[in-house]
Amino acid sequence: MSNRTHVVCTSGRLACEARQAWEKVCFYEHIVTEPSWLLRTVLPVPVRTTGTYSNVGDISRCLYSDGGYLAKKIVQIVDGRRIEFDIIEQSIRYANRIVLKGGTIQIESHADGTSSVLMVTRYELHRAARWVPRVFINYVVKAMHEIVIRDMQAQLRPRTVEGMTRLDPVQRA
Repeated sequence: MSNRTHVVCTSGRLACEARQAWEKVCFYEHIVTEPSWLLRTVLPVPVRTTGTYSNVGDISRCLYSDGGYLAKKIVQIVDGRRIEFDIIEQSIRYANRIVLKGGTIQIESHADGTSSVLMVTRYELHRAARWVPRVFINYVVKAMHEIVIRDMQAQLRPRTVEGMTRLDPVQRA
């Protein structure tokens, strides 16, 4: 097997306008939803994140439970539609074997007032990781994408406070 780049894509539907969805776009390191048992077992857990991801050139760096870190540099933003990033530093578990290269998060608008999110992660396999079935790696990456999408969906849902429905500020517009 070569070190060629592998790609995992996951999409999900959001019950809101694309602009509202865009305001909730985040990385795995920023989710509020607790990761699944699989993700907590297989991947190190995000502990602390510094930096930003609002503008091209911004760097977001996350420290993980295994003492390693991952840094993402924003390389392209199409406001309200797409953010692309490269992984510029990594020392998390598996970093020498499963090398994360980067990815994109894209929001698409639909005529019915809903939107969808497409998440893409690029990675390469090196050395000892070549024995790990790609289907398992892809499954874990998809699980990571899905928890981010679920987190976005949860943040976009109206919340009940004292018996009344309250909309997040972004939903009042």
